[in-house]
Amino acid sequence: MKRAIVLLACGILGGISGYLIAPFASMGFVRSTEPKLFGAFMFSLVDRSIVCSCESEPPGEAVKKLMSDLSSLEKWQGQNEKSDVLAQEIGLTEVRLSRVERDLSRNAEADRDMKRAQEQLKALGWKDTSEEHLIVLTKGLNSEVKSDDRKSNSVTATR
Repeated sequence: MKRAIVLLACGILGGISGYLIAPFASMGFVRSTEPKLFGAFMFSLVDRSIVCSCESEPPGEAVKKLMSDLSSLEKWQGQNEKSDVLAQEIGLTEVRLSRVERDLSRNAEADRDMKRAQEQLKALGWKDTSEEHLIVLTKGLNSEVKSDDRKSNSVTATR
């Protein structure tokens, strides 16, 4: 009887530890065997964070998160300098940062970030990099992501 209890306890503890360790082990495995896939996954997390930071956080918190996300994007760009996707996302993040800074009446910082965004996007071949166009574009992109989130939440809730 004692052996059965010990075996059961070991099985339960092993299952719990495996359950807790498996996500970290699988991320390490994917990172080492499929670095591009892992990079795309991490990029999607940062991209989602950028949109959420702009729209749902108080402006002071949004600035901190956007700057952190921008730092991550710039780090990745340093590892993959030929990535137009990263360069574009950096430019759009700087537009979003500029919008939030403008809301906080940090006009000098907002102007600086908007100019950097415009330079980044012009270098990619964008034709219209006017401040008005970029603001409308990022607002539209943010609302698309929010709309997708609402759709996926309502689909999940109805299943």
